[in-house]
Amino acid sequence: MRRCATTLEGDMTVDEHEFLLRVLRDGHFEGAHLEIGTAAGGTLCSMMRAFEDDVRPPFVVVDRMTYFPNQLATVRQNLTDQGLNPDTVDLRVATSNDAFRRAMAGREEFDFMLIDATHKIFSVMADLRWTRLISVGGVLCLHDYCKKFPGVRLAVDWFLRHHVNYEVIGQTGTLIAIRKTSAAKRREVGPLDRAYSVSMYLPLQIQRKANKWKTAKKTAA
Repeated sequence: MRRCATTLEGDMTVDEHEFLLRVLRDGHFEGAHLEIGTAAGGTLCSMMRAFEDDVRPPFVVVDRMTYFPNQLATVRQNLTDQGLNPDTVDLRVATSNDAFRRAMAGREEFDFMLIDATHKIFSVMADLRWTRLISVGGVLCLHDYCKKFPGVRLAVDWFLRHHVNYEVIGQTGTLIAIRKTSAAKRREVGPLDRAYSVSMYLPLQIQRKANKWKTAKKTAA
């Protein structure tokens, strides 16, 4: 079982956590906030508590809730223990793909997003489609943007190169924050973006297994 399932804490470092809260507070966002991948809801609780009850924006969570046993109940209990009403959170038990299609059909819009879900490159690229629903001036944060997780790093780097209406506004540790500066001239994450992520999946898998083999060999020596 994941450590966060028992500690109920987020997976970010102290510095990353403080940076995330600073982005939220400095943004003064009033529109909906979205978290994709919530684990035990530790980071969700922290983000919600960054706002006073009477000015807290709507929070939406997308997660399959299969990360560990009783994940949904754990998230709800964590919110309750932190003095937050779980019924005020729009907990969408669904894949990112299914939830995205429904959000697009509903023409939803978000001022802030945090993506911290599956780290495979094609999954990260698929999650980046949600940027179509970020308001201009809104901010996207992604966790685990680092060499250790090349699927995240390569997907984000590609996205930034090919969608110039987004700019990096800061990074602490492996948490990167990106602002949408203007409306998109072409739809975020189209066939070219998806094709790149699929083409890179196998090489990254081979690299990961090679690294594991080298580490095991070093340990045995």
